[in-house]
Amino acid sequence: MVMGNQDIGAWDAELHRSGRVVFAVRRALAFGGLIVVLTLAGIPIVSVVRDLDTRDTWFTIRVALLGVLLAACIALAVLFLLGHPRVTVNATGIRFAWWRQIPWSEFEGTTLVTPASGLAAPYLTITSTRGTKLHIPQTNVEDLRAFAAWITKLHTQHHLKTNS
Repeated sequence: MVMGNQDIGAWDAELHRSGRVVFAVRRALAFGGLIVVLTLAGIPIVSVVRDLDTRDTWFTIRVALLGVLLAACIALAVLFLLGHPRVTVNATGIRFAWWRQIPWSEFEGTTLVTPASGLAAPYLTITSTRGTKLHIPQTNVEDLRAFAAWITKLHTQHHLKTNS
């Protein structure tokens, strides 16, 4: 189930059922990211293919760099198709991707950021007491206001449990 398109009731039910709620990158947006990555990778590929008849040192270096670029593009494509980076909410706190986490004990608050530029999408910033910030994009959660309210509610519940 795509949790980013659901509402607070569905998130609560999933949290009580499985102990965590995972917000993967929504499929349609993952395909858009995949198209951008493949388009950007295609430009250098065309350049190298055009110069196949001139096999000098620079050609070899460009082919090697192209191999690295293709490996990075394949890795990004796989991550996009698997729904990464993911936002996970569980009993210990909030995690974005696998390396950024804010425990409930360090949760300070949320801020909805709406960029002035029409090209940038809104995102939610979750701040910890230690200054750590998680930026949750709309690619993971469609209704950022509802997500902010839900996170704040969960923090309040966790705070009341630990103080009782």
